Amino acid sequence: MPNSGALVATFSLVAATALLVSGCASGTTSPSADQTPSAQVIPGLHDQLPQQVRDSGVLMVATDPQYPPCDFTNDSGQIDGFNHDLLMAMAPRLGVKIQQEAISFDGLLPGVQSGRFTAAMECITDNVEREKTVKFIDYAYATKSVLTSSKNNKGITKNPLSVCGLRAGVQTGTEFVTDVELFTKNCKTAGRAPVQVTNFPSAGDQNTALQSGRIDFAVTNTATGAWQAKVSNKAFDVVPNPLLSRTYVGIVVAPDADSTAQALLGALNAMVKDGTYDKVMAKWDIKEDGLNEPGINLATTRPLTLPQPCGACGF
Repeated sequence: MPNSGALVATFSLVAATALLVSGCASGTTSPSADQTPSAQVIPGLHDQLPQQVRDSGVLMVATDPQYPPCDFTNDSGQIDGFNHDLLMAMAPRLGVKIQQEAISFDGLLPGVQSGRFTAAMECITDNVEREKTVKFIDYAYATKSVLTSSKNNKGITKNPLSVCGLRAGVQTGTEFVTDVELFTKNCKTAGRAPVQVTNFPSAGDQNTALQSGRIDFAVTNTATGAWQAKVSNKAFDVVPNPLLSRTYVGIVVAPDADSTAQALLGALNAMVKDGTYDKVMAKWDIKEDGLNEPGINLATTRPLTLPQPCGACGF
């Protein structure tokens, strides 16, 4: 969730929907701004960047700006969010400008794999399956929750069996697809009806479907859900679920981009050490998601406990 000073408490539901559905059109960029004028280029990091980046002086990072407070489009039409602030603080340490380009979420990893972008950053969950095709520089934790309409939450509670037989919406290409599959597995094991799933091309489409009643719930980043509830005048409820794990999120680079990964990790470590990282996380009121030991492919090298079917899980 964001700094409370960045929001207007009476933000209408219509305006909130516009914020969630809108985004920079594909091909637009958000220019770098040096938010850390005292930062100096860290010796060695610049030289680890790809030659093309060093020659142009610009590092292109893809994002899907529909996930506040991770990434979103602000009232000025610029990409904003805590990821943006982290990138802008990394730029002077790397000795380059960083520009973000808005594309659809399911194009982020392919865009990096193809070489179209040097990196992608959009609270992308690091998992073992994705590590087979890209490399993660993990910089934060993320928790997930169920998002429902506050007007009609269909009786959804912390008990994971409460979603059985209901209609879920998931965005194509996200880890939320796998989360809902685990919900269904848990329901079937308990002899309950499976979750009915509808896929959506964007988070905006998914949220519109939830508001209109076409689906009963969605899965979202907890901080994103809290933001949506706040700016929509509590039109949404955020419900924890024991089948939703805490995960790492990371900047994505090509699987063989070892030097680039080390450069980005070096910039993050420097920001943790000098306090810049904590200031960014505090600004967006997400200090609880801070990762004070960033790392590479942590889903493999420093794995977190993954949830398993557990019926009602004690509820």
